[in-house]
This record gives sequence, structure tokens and C-alpha cells, in this order.
Amino acid sequence: MDIEEVTDILNSFKLLALLAPQHIFITDEPIVGNLDGQARFRGLSPKQKRGVIVLSRDADASTVPHEWVHAALGLGERIAYPFGDLMKLRYEFKKKLRERFPILKKRPRLIKVKYRPAEVPEKYRGRIEHYVLEE
Repeated sequence: MDIEEVTDILNSFKLLALLAPQHIFITDEPIVGNLDGQARFRGLSPKQKRGVIVLSRDADASTVPHEWVHAALGLGERIAYPFGDLMKLRYEFKKKLRERFPILKKRPRLIKVKYRPAEVPEKYRGRIEHYVLEE
């Protein structure tokens, strides 16, 4: 997953774009945690830092809305998983619809999210990409 795909997912839905996270971090490294063994995550949203999403490259179209639920609304996994899956289905349907009917691409969007690259702390340089929401 790259920042263009993330912004496309966020821009596909007004609510996601309206409450888009301030910071997005994308890493090539696997995100691993120890929860009764080793667990691999496609994304994270720290509880202490609302408005921050961390994504791994193996994240899919359900990961962005899933982590958005945590970052924007502060809700837990019971809401985030079904919401992410539902948004993935809607996103893929919209994407196929736009491919099939190119006239739908030309509709102006009232809310449009755009990110710019930002500074990365020294110890993470070369391992992670940091993007900040443009105002």
C-alpha cells in the first residue's frame, strides 16, 4: 500500500475524508506484536495519539477504514472489523464502477484529502515514510 492508494480510499468516502488522520506512517517492515504468540498486523492506530495511522505494505483496502475507526472515533475492534470490511466492498465496487463508466471520474469532490511527505525521526529514517495532512 502506498500513499496514493490511501488517499484514494479516504477520498472515496466523504466521512473518511472529513475526519482524515493528521499523520500516516507507512513501513516496509512487518508490524509484529506478542499476543499469546507472535501476531502480525497490517496496521496500527495508537490510543495515545489520535489522528495517527501506521500501515504496513501488506495492508489492503479494509485496513485504512479499520484504522480510521480507531484514530478518528476511538472505537474498538468490534466496530472496526465490520466497518473495514464493508468499506472495502464499497471501495472495490466504486472502483469497478468508475472503470466501467469513466464519466463518473469527472465528478468534482467537495472534500479532497491530500498528504505531503514529512520529516522522519533519525532512528526510523530509511525504515518508514511519514505523511502529514495538507490543510
